[in-house]
Parts: sequence; C-alpha cells; structure tokens
Amino acid sequence: MSNFSIRKVLGWKAIIVLNLALLLFFGFNFIKEFVRNRQLNSEIRKLEVMAKEVEAKNLDILNLAKYLDTEQFLETEARTKLGLKKPGEEAVVVNIPDLQTATGTETAGKIEMSNFKKWWGYFFGR
Repeated sequence: MSNFSIRKVLGWKAIIVLNLALLLFFGFNFIKEFVRNRQLNSEIRKLEVMAKEVEAKNLDILNLAKYLDTEQFLETEARTKLGLKKPGEEAVVVNIPDLQTATGTETAGKIEMSNFKKWWGYFFGR
C-alpha cells in the first residue's frame, strides 16, 4: 500500500480540473456580486435624488405653512373672502359695463341662431 499515494490517484490532470472548477465557481460568484453591487449603487443614487426632491417639497410646504400663519395672510383672506375692512376704511364698488354695450353691439333685438344656421348663411348668403 505504500505504492498507493494521493498523487497517483488524482494525477495532475485531476488537480488542474479541480482548480479550474474552483476558479470558475469563485469567479462566477465574484461577477454576480459585482453586478449586484452596481445595481445597489444605482438604486442608492436614485433614492438620494428622490430624497433631495422630497426635502425640497418639504421646505416649500414649510414655507407655505409659515406664510399661512402670518397676520398678513389672515388679513388678506378676511378682506377677500369675508369682505371685512379696517376701522375708517370705506368699501368702494366699481361697476364695469358689459363688453357688448361698451362696443355698441347689444343683443337685445337679435334672435339667436344655431351655429349650423350661421355657417349656412355665411356660405350660401341667407
């Protein structure tokens, strides 16, 4: 049995094949992890961009909330929506004439026609 050694059993070809198999196994896993790492890094960059956008929106909302709490906003809203005024102020109503009466084309005496009849009259002169 002393004649029987591991080198003779495996031989050089078997050792080379085993080493190539291990190299392929570790190489495949290395490439797989490298691709996964790149995908994770790109996802991290996308999420960082989204986080910056959300921070900007939050800042806008915070500024809007601060403005809505100001006395100026409350006064403006009370004047426009509720018609309130300060003591000593007087409300003035300005009448703007209709555009048709200002241009002299009043529709009081005219009969309304459908759009189809207007086009018919335009093309066929009726």
